[in-house]
Amino acid sequence: MFYSFTKRGSALTISLVVLTAITLGAVVAMQRSTLQVRMVGNMQHQHNVFNAAQNDLGALIDQLRDLEIANELLLKAIQAENHTADSTIDPFTQSNLSKPEPPQNVKSPVNTLRVTALPSKTKHSLKASEGSSTGTLVPYYFTNTATATDTNDSATSTQEMGFYYLAPALH
Repeated sequence: MFYSFTKRGSALTISLVVLTAITLGAVVAMQRSTLQVRMVGNMQHQHNVFNAAQNDLGALIDQLRDLEIANELLLKAIQAENHTADSTIDPFTQSNLSKPEPPQNVKSPVNTLRVTALPSKTKHSLKASEGSSTGTLVPYYFTNTATATDTNDSATSTQEMGFYYLAPALH
């Protein structure tokens, strides 16, 4: 009788040790998966901030395909370059452009447009000859910068795009 009771007691002890080891392993696995879920959520959040800045840049370029809008807005940027100390303008407040809505938990991106380089003094004739009846087109170089930040200022993304615009020379 003593012998069978001892066998049952040791089986109980061994099963409790194994059950404790399995429980500890499950707890560690749950902690790791929770950490991974947080990491993935943080990466998605950073991608939302990045995409908000990228969408702002893309919206401006898409709307500049309209020649009338482009002429009006880029002329304002050139005038800001010539007349003010701060030569950047916000293209969405300076014109009737529609600004894209940022994703949830992202502040509206700050967008600036500035002239990077005005045309040099050299002539840029379309036919590369004096007296061209078509006129003289010169490149105006611009830089558009969009900075997006999340609502609690923990993630920021700054995107910058350069482009040039061929337009008649301003004399």
